[in-house]
Amino acid sequence: MQSMAAREPLTVAHDDSAQDDLLAAVDLPAIERSPSARRVPSLETGVVRGTASGLVVELGGGPVAARRAKSCLVAPDAGDRVLCAVDGDQVFVLAVLEGEAGATTRIVAEGDMKVQATGRLGLGAGDQIEIAAAREVGLFAGKLQVRAQAAAAAIEEIGLVGRSLEAHIQKAVVVAERMETRADRLVQRAKQAFRFVEALEQVRAGVFDLRAEGLAAVRGENTIVAARTLAKLDGEQVKIG
Repeated sequence: MQSMAAREPLTVAHDDSAQDDLLAAVDLPAIERSPSARRVPSLETGVVRGTASGLVVELGGGPVAARRAKSCLVAPDAGDRVLCAVDGDQVFVLAVLEGEAGATTRIVAEGDMKVQATGRLGLGAGDQIEIAAAREVGLFAGKLQVRAQAAAAAIEEIGLVGRSLEAHIQKAVVVAERMETRADRLVQRAKQAFRFVEALEQVRAGVFDLRAEGLAAVRGENTIVAARTLAKLDGEQVKIG
């Protein structure tokens, strides 16, 4: 029969130095985490601190340089509260949440911008609409309608090319330093017509025909009627003097 001492388990001393030597001897590749694994993209709100030399947004970790996302058409101003997407070292402003009360909202796009609708497109304002361009403004339409109670235009030079012009105006006043009209045929109809010329009025025509149903009067301090071939006075009564 075995003794009780023979059945007791053997105690083995644990050598930590031996385990460290074993791990050091095995050449295992270092495990590196990718940027996406180190930091997951997140959404944060912040306050715009500056826009002069670049967009600077104050986030929870401090001020960072940011870029405006292409879908964020509203240009942020200093002091605006914005929503940002943080992806590693990149910060994008997705939307402007709120700004100063009464401040102007500016829609800004880098490069060309085109607004297009498959149906009708309306543009309205409670006060005023301004269209400004540094070089050119073009309007292209099958039919153009303009309605206004009053209109004022200051144009240095204007050119109009059209096939037909029809205007119905109650009153028209034209003030010009010089006016010139060229037409193959000019017809004017009026109930009353008055012309006031301070200096010279000259009419040159191939044939000049002046007719009056009532009285035709030519008056002047000096009146000259001259003809190269024939001068004729015809009437039931002719009085001279």
